[in-house]
Amino acid sequence: MSTTIRMFSSSLAAAALLASGAAHAVMISAQIVPNPTAANVPFALEDFGTSASAGLVSQAAGTLSTGVGYSFTGNSGIYSGDVSGQARSPLRNADGTASDQNYLNARAGGTVVLTYAVSQTAFNLLWGSVDTNPVDYNQLTFTFSGGGAVTTITGADVAVGLGVTPGTSNLAVSITELPEFDVITVSASREAFEFVPGTPVRVPEPGPLALIGAGLLALLVAGRRRLTD
Repeated sequence: MSTTIRMFSSSLAAAALLASGAAHAVMISAQIVPNPTAANVPFALEDFGTSASAGLVSQAAGTLSTGVGYSFTGNSGIYSGDVSGQARSPLRNADGTASDQNYLNARAGGTVVLTYAVSQTAFNLLWGSVDTNPVDYNQLTFTFSGGGAVTTITGADVAVGLGVTPGTSNLAVSITELPEFDVITVSASREAFEFVPGTPVRVPEPGPLALIGAGLLALLVAGRRRLTD
């Protein structure tokens, strides 16, 4: 699918419109969060725990308490702290030093894959450093296992479209109005793409059987009330 991009920004709140043809538009907004913590980011963050020392914490696949699955390829994984040439934590203390909170890191040539049990149309993330050159330095690819659109958003889309200086650190980015997806592949062609995803934003809708069951229950209750009146 070819994608054309139209961007706009304002002095107060940066925003971008990524249009995929005439049928769909993706909205991107962002704000810089100095020394971000789980408390001062404008949306809830996934919790990957803490570590006493900097470095790779784990490359084991797992599932978060929110039902989001995660897995890794290459040298990507859960990291903590700052590691020269490999990672810089997107979570900082008040004095600017790295927090002991863990985060996800897509290393060069590797990927972080997030899998959702319920399809989504929006994604929030604390983006450690928005890099633009080459264009695939930082890359988010949204896919739906049932087929449909594939949407790719890069650091260049965010930085150039929002008027953000390339390499700017600690952006709280919200991407909304995406085509339905249940898999996000996060990749980096150079070191590295450090981020913390926000918790899923869509509340699961009741399925058809659940709706039918609720309707039948309501009718049954109404019938019993008539009989007792």
